Amino acid sequence: MPKQISHLLVAILVLIAFMTLFAPSCNEAPSDPLPPTGTLSELPIASATPAQTSEPLPEVMQWGMFEKALLLTGAYTDEQRYQEITVRAEFVGPDGRIYPVNGFWDGGDIWRVRFAPVVPGEWTYTLEAADGQDLLLAQTGSFLATPPTANKLAQNPNYRGFLKLSENGRYLTYADGTPFFWMGDTAWRANLLPMSFVPQPAVEGPTSAEFPTYLADRQAKGFTVIQLVAGFPTEPERVNEGGSTFLNQFSTINPAHFHWLDQRLQAILEQGMVPVVIGQWQLGVGTMTAEQLQQYWQYLIARTQAYNLIWIVTGEYGFEQDLNDIRALGEFIETQNTTNHLMTVHPTPNDPNPSFSSAEHFWGESWLDFHLHQTWDTAAVRETMLTDYGRTPPTAAVNSESGYDGISIWDRERVRLEAWTTYMSGAAGYTYGVNGIWNWNDGCCDDERYEPPRWYEILDAPSSGDMQRIVDFFAPLPWWKLEPATGVASDGYVLATPGERYLIYLPDLSLETKSARLWWGKRWLVETAVSIDLSQVNGTFSTSWFDPATGETVAGESIAGGQAYQLTSPFTGDALLHIWLEE
Repeated sequence: MPKQISHLLVAILVLIAFMTLFAPSCNEAPSDPLPPTGTLSELPIASATPAQTSEPLPEVMQWGMFEKALLLTGAYTDEQRYQEITVRAEFVGPDGRIYPVNGFWDGGDIWRVRFAPVVPGEWTYTLEAADGQDLLLAQTGSFLATPPTANKLAQNPNYRGFLKLSENGRYLTYADGTPFFWMGDTAWRANLLPMSFVPQPAVEGPTSAEFPTYLADRQAKGFTVIQLVAGFPTEPERVNEGGSTFLNQFSTINPAHFHWLDQRLQAILEQGMVPVVIGQWQLGVGTMTAEQLQQYWQYLIARTQAYNLIWIVTGEYGFEQDLNDIRALGEFIETQNTTNHLMTVHPTPNDPNPSFSSAEHFWGESWLDFHLHQTWDTAAVRETMLTDYGRTPPTAAVNSESGYDGISIWDRERVRLEAWTTYMSGAAGYTYGVNGIWNWNDGCCDDERYEPPRWYEILDAPSSGDMQRIVDFFAPLPWWKLEPATGVASDGYVLATPGERYLIYLPDLSLETKSARLWWGKRWLVETAVSIDLSQVNGTFSTSWFDPATGETVAGESIAGGQAYQLTSPFTGDALLHIWLEE
């Protein structure tokens, strides 16, 4: 063979080898329908430098979701996909701040990365995927975050940004500082059973889409929070439309289960409400190893961190033998919480670690942003909330679970009493509950006496209307400026902005005599009259009486500062006196 031809063949072979080596093999799933070939460990790394283009950047609204899907093929088991393959991303904002987040496996050969841009402007990102041995993918890109319009903010307050604590620590606000009024509802099991999302014929009850119908009712009544459980790892029989939490306890997550969790969270957010999500009940902490819990929470956070939500480390931690297990899980979640979501933990007044408030065991710990209460005791509602209000530094507290309407002694009147008592004691919020919704048609506590009604039978319970009246009453007021006050009224519970506004709630006498208030308060209420001491303030004040059971408002007399008054409610049962400085 002549030397020139030999050199030419060698050059051609080198060129072919070079082109083969650098051919792209990992693609973004939405933009390339052709799957790559070979296993993940055999694939070359994609270029980390995006091609120059004059095309406009993809756009996403500020506080909306930017999502990137990756197609990564390989001869891996689902267990390996869950436990061994990692996808990590760094997002860099217009101000140069870096936000590292994890991606998650979404079934088959699909991984996803989700992120909510916190400021408008151009964002860049870097993605990396690895299987524990080899780097599989490296990629960069950009997108443009646009600020929400005034119309968008009016339609959905979630575009105001993730919830955070107020500057004084007393209540919650959106990221833009707008105060957030917490009126919650418990739908704990809403993601632990199948339910219809579109109208369809039903064996019994209305032809309706269950969850959207429920959410529309709660949104119309002014509810702002829906509490639910993401998964139940220890009980495979608890399934939603996608099946149980794990495909194989506890080594292989079930992405289909979490796809339907996505559907529920998005439905809540689209109604302008905020999901408050328990990762698992205490049973999971007591059964899963620390490593299994961490893997599970890393997945859950990666999947949900682009939503405006709050994470609850676990439900009813008091049943756990060793609270250090709870503490360790909370500390781990804190390390993963790179997008600054609020975190808390849910207590229980049960052995071996009973508490009405999470502050009783975890006060001041860095991973706990605010405290939750679970009381089931009318007197404890007042006493525990005031105790937490008096702690320093100030930390918000929410009564996240009290007596459910329809269980034991809790009926409409007592639930309303506990809700008003919660707010009037300086709480950052209250969460309502009714038998048939929190458990979604399922039985409670193996007690046939409290066999729940169907969800559609109890959806419009009168007690839920009482919650709407609470929201309607506080909505026009600067409620975030009000604080518990003493020495102002002869009876009842007082919230005040001294010298400007006073609210005096008078609980129903018959309910109070049934409660434990006599034990801690050392006195009974006296009829429906109340004495008000305004001797230390100046100005002229308007007064009105509000009926919590009907929403009726009765205008009262105008009174002047510098003296005391005795005023009598025009209503039977509980009542609220409103006094405010005239302009």
